[in-house]
Amino acid sequence: MLCKHCGSENIKRFSVVCDEGTSVESISASSKPVWNTKPFSPFGKQKVKGTRTLKTELAKRCSPPSDPESFVVYLAAFPGMIIGGYFGLSAGVSWGSFWLGLIVFVVVMFGLMFGGAFAWRKFLGGNKSIQNYRVNLNAWQRSWYCSKCGGTTIS
Repeated sequence: MLCKHCGSENIKRFSVVCDEGTSVESISASSKPVWNTKPFSPFGKQKVKGTRTLKTELAKRCSPPSDPESFVVYLAAFPGMIIGGYFGLSAGVSWGSFWLGLIVFVVVMFGLMFGGAFAWRKFLGGNKSIQNYRVNLNAWQRSWYCSKCGGTTIS
């Protein structure tokens, strides 16, 4: 396949460009507090370990489109936890059962999460957003990047 802009053979799929420009780093840090010598560990040091994902500017440009539905479910999870916690605690205290309160919490939280996603799809234009996402994802899967001229081609 050749670039439609310059005719070069030096082209790569967007997915390959994104993978090549993405790296994952391990991070670890420790500190010793001055005012409190033993707050979290017997040696008085706090240790933090984690990872971070780094992307080059080209990898960001060639990244796939983001799924709008996962954001809506994530956004509905916060009020779901608060309202579910309230109803779960109320049910657990009034009936004197931890397990009943836990069941009410889980049912209310997931009901609000998926109910919010359903309402977004049906009444707030979510189906159109999902269709646009699928069209953009299909175009991304067929997109090529030319390393010579920087142009993009959709096959």
